[in-house]
Amino acid sequence: MLKVGGKAVSAELLGLIGLLAFVLISTAAALSPSHYRDAAYLQGRSDVHPIFGGTRTARSDEWGVATPYFQIAVASGLGERDVVSPYHEPLKAFFALPSRDWSMAFKPDLWGFLLLDPARAFALHYAALAAAALLGTYLLLRQLGVRKEIAATTAGLVFFSHFVQGWWTSNAPVLALTVWPGVAFLWRARWWAKIPAIAVATAVLLIGELYPPFIVGGALAMAVSIAAFRSDTLNPRDLLIGAIGAAAGVAIALLHYGDLIPIMANTVYPGRHLSGGGELHLLQFAAQLFPYLTTQVYEPIPLWPTNTSEMAVVGSFLPLAMACFCPHPVLAQWAARHRRALLIWVAGLVVMAAWMLLPIPAQFAPILNLVAGPRLLWGFGLLLMSGLAVIAGNAEWRITGWRTTAFIAAVLGAWAVSKIVLAGGHLERHQLDWRVVPILLVLIGLGRLAPRVLKPRRVVLAALLLATLLTFGRFNPIQPAGPIFAPPPASPVVDTLRAYAKANPKGSVVALGEYAAILNGLGIASVNHTLLRPELAFFRDAYPAMDAAAFNTLFNRYEHVMPDLVWAPTLVQGDVVAIPPDPFAIPLPVDYAAALAPPPPGEGKIDQAEATDLGAGRWGVIVGGWAGWRGVSPDQRLLVVLAPGAGRIVRATAFRLPRPDIPHSTERFAAGFGLRLEIETPDGAAPAAGALRLFARDAQGTWSLPQPVIKLAKSPRVVWPLPPGAKPPLQPTD
Repeated sequence: MLKVGGKAVSAELLGLIGLLAFVLISTAAALSPSHYRDAAYLQGRSDVHPIFGGTRTARSDEWGVATPYFQIAVASGLGERDVVSPYHEPLKAFFALPSRDWSMAFKPDLWGFLLLDPARAFALHYAALAAAALLGTYLLLRQLGVRKEIAATTAGLVFFSHFVQGWWTSNAPVLALTVWPGVAFLWRARWWAKIPAIAVATAVLLIGELYPPFIVGGALAMAVSIAAFRSDTLNPRDLLIGAIGAAAGVAIALLHYGDLIPIMANTVYPGRHLSGGGELHLLQFAAQLFPYLTTQVYEPIPLWPTNTSEMAVVGSFLPLAMACFCPHPVLAQWAARHRRALLIWVAGLVVMAAWMLLPIPAQFAPILNLVAGPRLLWGFGLLLMSGLAVIAGNAEWRITGWRTTAFIAAVLGAWAVSKIVLAGGHLERHQLDWRVVPILLVLIGLGRLAPRVLKPRRVVLAALLLATLLTFGRFNPIQPAGPIFAPPPASPVVDTLRAYAKANPKGSVVALGEYAAILNGLGIASVNHTLLRPELAFFRDAYPAMDAAAFNTLFNRYEHVMPDLVWAPTLVQGDVVAIPPDPFAIPLPVDYAAALAPPPPGEGKIDQAEATDLGAGRWGVIVGGWAGWRGVSPDQRLLVVLAPGAGRIVRATAFRLPRPDIPHSTERFAAGFGLRLEIETPDGAAPAAGALRLFARDAQGTWSLPQPVIKLAKSPRVVWPLPPGAKPPLQPTD
């Protein structure tokens, strides 16, 4: 108990007041953890920047998808459909968006969108979920019998772990709400209150984010923790209450998702995707004991290609601290008295570890096969930390010279192994591995001055929590949400794309490269998009002659739609499809002739000329570049000349493209072009490198463009279009 104004106030009450203050301050100041600065960077904007911390490109599933969809929902008046994009797709998705239907009753973190301005509602969304994550984990641990200060510390260690922070901005609902059905089940209440509590907690979790890998992992962690440490609740009455409540919650979620689940279950990706065991690197598994083992600050060490989120674990130094500062005989005595609980807990960890590390076929694990091995790190980490918290509360803690030395030696040894042996680098001050050491030493010194306040257990736990907070706790920035929802200021990129959409008879922009959902989030109708569900009718209208099987493979999926200069739609990676832009672009007249006296050269450039073998002696040639056209007018056209003896042009079509990367792009908003030629060659060989000449025309005359050099087509890759003069920090989509 603490005394405030002469009255005793519990630490729990102060903690609740602190969480409430955090939520209120974050909401009032409209502060979010969004990495949207990277999206603004693609727009050529400089008005979006964090007030603290830096952004992580790997969080593109947030700044490129989730946050733009919040913008779309707001622009659509919280309605059922996207009114911005040309797809006009339903806005019911596997993650909750604000809406004006009955499901909002089960989206408490989004209620602010009904009452507040979008920026503050967005901030409230994240702040409320952060508070729910910390409070929920604390309550669960207390219900498992964990002491207050250990429960609070463990809740902080889980929340500020690399895994939770690394996935937070796009998966906050499922990470924050995982434990609440378990909290409701362990609540000491009458059945008529407990059943609705379990039902609501389950429905809020499932409607908040229907992401099976994290839901399954979290549910397993809850089930094993309760079976191990609260076996008194495994009686027929409590189990029946739990089953009825959970079934009611699932029924509510199914009522909400009733139309979406069949659609997604029949997709090629992710609906038909089942995972086998394995895939987790052994070093990443070890990072749960040494949490900085596989990272260079926040990025992975250069051992295998991945990103900071994929590398993350729910790791902390708590296991090492207990091994060093808790006398082993006391731990052995606890284990002997609680053999059954220990066996259940360890068995759960072993099963999860086996699935993550061993190549178990998917058909042998009908529930686990919904979870790729590395995604089970969430459930494994939650179960590991819950069990350690229970044990830590029953252990004795001692700080001695040799125990402290052993802990520091292990920490510094892991640092050396990680950065010298594994990464082939050096021990550098900016790295995070060693930060716990000075924090621990300072707290030990303070403990000598105030031994009654800073007892050994409190000293060690405080050091672990502070180290985690000051390292992985800084992973996400503090980003004002106001600029995210405000109309964007003028920039060559935004103005060029808006002008193109306005000039396009189809009313939308189609830009080369990966923009995810960013452009539609800005309010610019764009074919570039991230489709959370298939839009088969839209693409069938665009590509009516495409083979049915290939069409289904390419478009019956969750996907990032990336217009590119390709001959036919192409799967670039599991969630990225490259599409030819011509069905959606401004048409460009094209003429072709056998010969032409070369006019003088003019403004323009050829960026790409690739040939694809179509069979039967025919080749599909794609040429891309730009010409010095201003605006859009009927007199602007391309002229194509094929060298004598190179074959014949069977057909030719061309289209206009936005090019915000060229000088005076806002005047030349449609100066880019794509040209599709079907060429029949005499010998069936690919057209010669210099077989084509291109000329641009407008009312002012005709001018030559640089001669294309035709090459064989390469497989497309994910490309984030950079604004003029920008450096390329961006990597492919997660």
